Amino acid sequence: MNQHHSSHHSGALGVSAGYFSGTDFPEAFQAARGELGAPHLTPFPTLEERGFAATRTARTISVMADLSADGQPFGWRVRETPSRESVAAESALRSDINVMADAIGAAGRGHRGHTVLSLTGPITLATELKLANGESSISDHGARRDITASLSEGIADIVASLRTAVDGEDLTIRWCEPRMRDALEGKVPTSSGYRTLRAIPRAEARDALAAVARCTQDVGVGAVLDIGGAVPDVDFGRSFDAVTSRPVGRGAGEWEAIAGAVDRGQDVWLGIAPIGLRESTVETVKSLWSTWRDLGLGSAEIGHMRIEERESLNSVSPAQAVTVLSRIAEVAEGITDLSLE
Repeated sequence: MNQHHSSHHSGALGVSAGYFSGTDFPEAFQAARGELGAPHLTPFPTLEERGFAATRTARTISVMADLSADGQPFGWRVRETPSRESVAAESALRSDINVMADAIGAAGRGHRGHTVLSLTGPITLATELKLANGESSISDHGARRDITASLSEGIADIVASLRTAVDGEDLTIRWCEPRMRDALEGKVPTSSGYRTLRAIPRAEARDALAAVARCTQDVGVGAVLDIGGAVPDVDFGRSFDAVTSRPVGRGAGEWEAIAGAVDRGQDVWLGIAPIGLRESTVETVKSLWSTWRDLGLGSAEIGHMRIEERESLNSVSPAQAVTVLSRIAEVAEGITDLSLE
């Protein structure tokens, strides 16, 4: 555990997965930083409505070293040299980083902040990138290994660009693995759609995740694992500084896993702030605090808690997203206040 990457803070902090609707990156970044500026964590936004070059996968392809991909009717196909589509993805990422640099520069001296970049993790990336024959790369052991290696090697360069842009502020990379469970359970369909591909070995998945976590931490950046729902199994999550969870209700199993991560010294990013406006912030805070206490956790552990939205913000308007971001900060501050009583 590279514990020094977690920002030490005595209270709960807000963060967001940063998937916004609309096509205005500068506006989304300003809004995110406005609501989740220091001490909270600001997402580097993903606005997929801008087109194929602005998706999280396109951004991740731009990070890979010695490998690239081109756009096909069936999606991205892995290749060794850059393509028109990968060049477009790279230029979109570069332009977004410049926008962030300008916004942070405009904040003037004494600015503090912490930006979180979401990338697609090695297992999900291998399910999404196709081989020359149109089959998913997850079907080929050598391709899986090359994708993990290429991603691990590319981290240092992207972090160097981000470092220049954030001008001394903190950075974290959220590794998103929404298809990991499918890959482990043999549920990834073949290109024909009639069959499914063989499950990948757990040990291989664990090693791939440990590799990207280590390369992220080696360049002094926090690494978070997000598998899109529950807390990842200890096997997969233990190499990371933090894990995410979107706990549904207050079922014991899920919260036990959250407590386990905190006991190991990890931060937990809890997707619990509602995006509909029916539930009051006070109710969310009280319910979360009582669940936290039931787990035997208290104010001493509250610094490991990060609060984010329960569902993706790309389903709501940019204006409504701002309301949710401000609610995330309110929930984090409310929990911190309760823990001090």
